[in-house]
Amino acid sequence: MRTQAFLCVVLFIGGYIAAPLSEEKDDKIVILLSRHILFNKNYLKYKAKHDIVDIMVPLTALTLESMKDIDFDSKPDMTVFLVEADLKDGKRIDKGLYLYKNGEEKMVLPNGRAAAASFNDEKIVYFGASDGIYVYNVDSKSADKYGNFSDSIIDIATNVDGKHIYILSEDHKLYNVTNEGADKELLQDVEDAQEIVLDYFENIYFYDSNKDVFIKNADGIIKVRGLPKGRKSLKFLGQDFLKVRYVILMTDNVLYVTFANGIAFTSSVELSPDAKPTAYGLWSKIVHYYAYNKNLYVKYL
Repeated sequence: MRTQAFLCVVLFIGGYIAAPLSEEKDDKIVILLSRHILFNKNYLKYKAKHDIVDIMVPLTALTLESMKDIDFDSKPDMTVFLVEADLKDGKRIDKGLYLYKNGEEKMVLPNGRAAAASFNDEKIVYFGASDGIYVYNVDSKSADKYGNFSDSIIDIATNVDGKHIYILSEDHKLYNVTNEGADKELLQDVEDAQEIVLDYFENIYFYDSNKDVFIKNADGIIKVRGLPKGRKSLKFLGQDFLKVRYVILMTDNVLYVTFANGIAFTSSVELSPDAKPTAYGLWSKIVHYYAYNKNLYVKYL
């Protein structure tokens, strides 16, 4: 399992550099990714009006009509959902949720803050907004209100079949929405969550305002070990479609593989200080979307 996890990280960097720049730190080799490597103009896909702070590429029939006929040699233009905001002095002013496809961007939800999709052959995408949950209307390319809740949502995730929707409210409480939006349960053992992500097996990864990382599974809450002390920033790289029990976490400028058993391992991959994207959107190990300075980049590995 650990080997497979590191394979994902190797693939993440392998498409960018043939001979990686590396140096020794604490008796280990660190691979450095600089700005001119990650933000090469050949990877530039789109220029947005605002900073891109979240990217979601659904692994469903919405992206590719036939999941069995994926041809990455053709570099398909996938369906991508972007959340934009103005970032200044550590503050974020939301500017809406957009659909990006075929080189064009369309506003879907002015108060949208996050998006999540299931992993099946349906076309279900959920949006978290300042006034509750919305579901994507494929025909009109718009958003319809979902359920009877009006929580101010800052993050959202869903499981494989899309029947469990996890919403993180602005007061940092986590709820599980089920029964097609009719029921909402507070997960009382999840406290002060700042961001959430699920793995394929519905383990919930989150971190709090103290930068401590936790995992909620069927048995309770696990605190993640193996992360560096004094960490200043955390960011999950998004939900992956792989049937594995881990996620990738950006700790300051270093990638960590965080397993469902509560152990994190450094990947020895480090971004230079000026090469940290504002958002990540993984679509399997093969396609990576990321954003920097209002630009959307895509790399086919």
